[in-house]
Amino acid sequence: MNVLATTDLHSIIPDKMVDYVNEQRQKDKDLMLVNAGDFFDIQTEEMATWFRGEKLASVSEDGIPKYEKIAEPREGVAPVVKDMKKLNYDAVVLGNHEFVANDKESLDTLINDFKENNMEILSANTYKSNGESYTKPYIIKEIETKEGKLNVGILGLTIKEVGESKDWDGEKLVPTKSRELKDQKQYEGKLYMNDLVEDAKKWVKEMKKDKVDIIITVAHTGEKSKKPKNPGNRIQELANEVSGIDVIVAGHTHTEIEQHDYTNKDGENVIVTQPGKHGEAISHINLEAEKVKDDWKVVNKSSKIISFK
Repeated sequence: MNVLATTDLHSIIPDKMVDYVNEQRQKDKDLMLVNAGDFFDIQTEEMATWFRGEKLASVSEDGIPKYEKIAEPREGVAPVVKDMKKLNYDAVVLGNHEFVANDKESLDTLINDFKENNMEILSANTYKSNGESYTKPYIIKEIETKEGKLNVGILGLTIKEVGESKDWDGEKLVPTKSRELKDQKQYEGKLYMNDLVEDAKKWVKEMKKDKVDIIITVAHTGEKSKKPKNPGNRIQELANEVSGIDVIVAGHTHTEIEQHDYTNKDGENVIVTQPGKHGEAISHINLEAEKVKDDWKVVNKSSKIISFK
């Protein structure tokens, strides 16, 4: 089984990456593609134009740009949704950037646009104020084999500290009191997050009840904590403390990790990979499973980084 993973695209989706994914789909009809968050940004001309509703018309001799209005800001479907549709992601996880660059209403619209393009948005530890899940916590992909059906679960998790570390007080940048989702003005009383490690334990149990054979966790959080600067980077804890996870795709820290191996509390191997940033690389994960009586057992797993110059 082959799984491709990207993260922290920030709206940048290189043609070489699209070509690689399409080539791999030709080789494997069951190929899965996931993204670990921070895909929404204005780092491309198309997204900047859509975001502002205006395009660059000219630049004066003094270097001053002049813009021309062409639409209302954020009118229609965001270009990044259309670009990601070219890749047909199976699952896309919310990162902190999706929250800080939107309010609740515009985030609802963004998520709905992905659904209408048959791409599922996940964040298992994000909840509405009434306690209901904000998005699907996980999805299950079925693979038909000669030995029977194989159920692959994809669990999505998001760093709890989505806000910026500093904000303007009117005159200068000052440290923010809280970076948690529930304390961000545009989400107060609307959304909140639980601890991603504790929620992973809960949702993995639910996935097992749904007879998932293999679990891939896609998490917008870095590998190790750098307290107090980045307290939310929890991949190491996730790998060590949560039973049942086979592979973790990390994000948030813009780091490339080909493969780091961890051992969970049951003595099982968990591999971690992180495919950098801005579409510069993709993680190619390979899993081999065998049918043992009525259960599937993962007998080999590995990951490699494919870089796009």
